[in-house]
Amino acid sequence: MKFAVLTTLRLFLSVVSIGLLASIATVNTVDASCAVDGEIEPAKIERVRMPAGEGEGYRMRYCVPVPLEIYWQFKTDFRNDFLIDNPHIKSHQFIRRQGNAVLTENRYTHNSKRLFRWQTTVFAREYRLTFELLNPEEAGQKFHHGSIHLEARGRNTLIYQEARFQFSGAAFWAFYPWRGGMRSFLSSFVEWEQQAAQNWQAGYEENRLLEAREQDRMRRVFSISTRYPER
Repeated sequence: MKFAVLTTLRLFLSVVSIGLLASIATVNTVDASCAVDGEIEPAKIERVRMPAGEGEGYRMRYCVPVPLEIYWQFKTDFRNDFLIDNPHIKSHQFIRRQGNAVLTENRYTHNSKRLFRWQTTVFAREYRLTFELLNPEEAGQKFHHGSIHLEARGRNTLIYQEARFQFSGAAFWAFYPWRGGMRSFLSSFVEWEQQAAQNWQAGYEENRLLEAREQDRMRRVFSISTRYPER
């Protein structure tokens, strides 16, 4: 009996130690310059410990190797169909946009029967987004909300994201240091996004060029019309 207790205790301490080491290693991987020798570093993910009964949370910082304006288009392209290329997303659907609030619905591969209805509020001048789960009970959660803020770092974009959430098993998921835990899940999303943004960069750059040409054409038309008004 004593041997079993000691074995269980050693196993528990090993798990705690691995979790702490994983936390320390992950938190210290991002260089302040956003990119080191041209290589984008992994995400910095930090668990936020909330007061008892108030759920779990995280802070995350990561870099995407595309310019801010291009990444902003990528991040706010709510009608996209590329999200389903993410291995964690089963389906994505744009529902509507009202003002700066956008409603989308996702299903995730870990439980595709549950529907997640997200409201994302866009603050374009600040390069900031807020998101909130509108149907937490249907999605198996009590609440889930957060924010995303972007900053330019040369030809890269630095992303700050944080969230608060609560669901059955949230504390264990947030602590679990291996595959399937919060850090593993978020890191997978970041790696996919870093690659996807690069894959779609050329298309967004072309769109920006076409928009700039159209705006220039409209300015010239307006200039001519004001100099030579119809009689």
